[in-house]
Amino acid sequence: MAIIEFQISTTMINWIATHNGTTVTALADRLAPKKQEKFLKGIINKTIAEKLTKLGGIPFGYLFLATPPKISKSKIPDLRQTVNATELSANFYETLEDVKNKVNWYKDYLENIGSVVELSFIGKFELSKNLSPTAVACDIIKIINFDLHKELPSLTHDSYFKKIASLLENIGILVFKNGVVKNNNAKTLDVNEFRGFSLIDKVAPAVFVNSKDSFSAQTFTLLHEVAHLWIGKEGVSNWTNENKIEAFCNQVAAEILMPTEILLRQWNRCENVTIHNKVFSISQYFKVSPYAAAIKLYQLGLVQFNVVDDIKNRLINLNSKKNGGGNFYYTVPYRNSQKLTTIIVNSAMSQNILLRDAAKLLNIKPDSVVSLYYKILSKEVV
Repeated sequence: MAIIEFQISTTMINWIATHNGTTVTALADRLAPKKQEKFLKGIINKTIAEKLTKLGGIPFGYLFLATPPKISKSKIPDLRQTVNATELSANFYETLEDVKNKVNWYKDYLENIGSVVELSFIGKFELSKNLSPTAVACDIIKIINFDLHKELPSLTHDSYFKKIASLLENIGILVFKNGVVKNNNAKTLDVNEFRGFSLIDKVAPAVFVNSKDSFSAQTFTLLHEVAHLWIGKEGVSNWTNENKIEAFCNQVAAEILMPTEILLRQWNRCENVTIHNKVFSISQYFKVSPYAAAIKLYQLGLVQFNVVDDIKNRLINLNSKKNGGGNFYYTVPYRNSQKLTTIIVNSAMSQNILLRDAAKLLNIKPDSVVSLYYKILSKEVV
């Protein structure tokens, strides 16, 4: 039987490749290793066509368009910088849409069980020139019940994030942390593009942290995004100080993780060392990234901005660390919010939702949902 082939626009193939953060040549090698020449000319069979539509996230018929379709994107304020902002990638928007879908499911779940409660801390403070970052930081600390003096000595960079995330989810904030799109390790999230984002919702607020960042930076980003919730300003973040909202949230996060009084005491103890070494010493004591420490010290007038910029440039390659591998069942709850993961898995196992729907929400296979349930039950994860 003759294989049916289709002729499609090479422009469409190029668009799908770009949408997936790859090249046409790499796509040809992946989908048609033995027929690359035909593929590059737009001549493909049905199997390849179906794979292309899946990669492009488009209906089958769209594949035969002469020019790529305009895909509507979820809107979110871009707070990364005020000038020369790079365009947010398809990977970012796919991640944003995935988180929004989960948030919407969670809101429906709360309504179905009669547990819809508006959270009073969302938008509690109005951002103005008179608003003190310390006042917001103190309120966050009080609401989540975090005691830095008590917790800091026993925390590691990794457990620090887990501790704060748990406190946040206890008060109703969903925390997502991922370095790839959904569960696709081939589609990574670029930390130089964004560190995190926040979604304002009185019932189901959410924060997302890019796990491609260093462990110490992730905790700062987490609290930076939480500060957005407290002032009612959602957006995608990159720690920039060029934007007044971002600068304020940096100050809030820094005050929670590095209270000024304690920081000054530690700074004065660092004698006979270079400025850079003093910054790194502060970062080690508070278990934050050197960049976060430098920002706080600059705000206090203890270092010049060139020190902040220099430390940022030193760390830029380290912040792009790979986070692939690891325990699959340990990773899934982080990627999908530990609280939400437990709810979805339990709902599936109690037959309140279909197993396949739970799997789709968590971006895993149905049999993995069952395995995850037993690991949660035995407290191996979450």
